[in-house]
Amino acid sequence: MNIPSKTLLSVFILIVAISCTNNDEQTDFERSAYSPASGITQTDNSSNIIGDPDEDDWRTSPFYTGIMTIDPAFPNPVLYGTSTTLDVAISGNSLTSILELGYFDARDSRRPWIQLDLREDISEFSLSSLTINTQLFGSNAELARGLHRIVLFDGNQRVVTYGDIQIE
Repeated sequence: MNIPSKTLLSVFILIVAISCTNNDEQTDFERSAYSPASGITQTDNSSNIIGDPDEDDWRTSPFYTGIMTIDPAFPNPVLYGTSTTLDVAISGNSLTSILELGYFDARDSRRPWIQLDLREDISEFSLSSLTINTQLFGSNAELARGLHRIVLFDGNQRVVTYGDIQIE
C-alpha cells in the first residue's frame, strides 16, 4: 500500500467510526424522547426560565447539535385554552425542510400521534416559532390537564428535541 492509500484508508476508518458514534448517540437520544414525561422547565410569557431547568427538556439532538438551537417552551406551565410556543433557531444547513411537533396520546389508541404544528418551509438561518395549542390535548381542561411529553421530528422522522409541558 502506498502512502496516499494508507492516508485515505485511515481517513475513511475515522469517518466511519465518528458516524457510528453519532448514530449511537442519536439512537440513545431518541430512546429518551419516548420515555414518559418527568418534569418541566418552568418559563414565563417572555421565555425566561424560572428556577432550575429540567436538564432533560429541550436538548438538541446529536444530529442537529451546532445547527439548531431550541429554547424551552413558553409559558410553561400553561393554562388550558391558551397556547405555548417552542422557538427553533436554525444557524446553518438544517438538513431538513420540515419540522413536525406533536405528542403521543396513550389514552387514544385510534390516534396515538397528535400533530400540534407542522412547518414545511424551514430554511437556513431562520427562526421557527411552533405553537402548542392546549385544546388539542383534550376537549376540556379536565381531560387535558397534566404533564405531557412533546416531541419535534424532522422530515426524516429523526427526533430533533423533546420536552415536557404542564397544562393546568
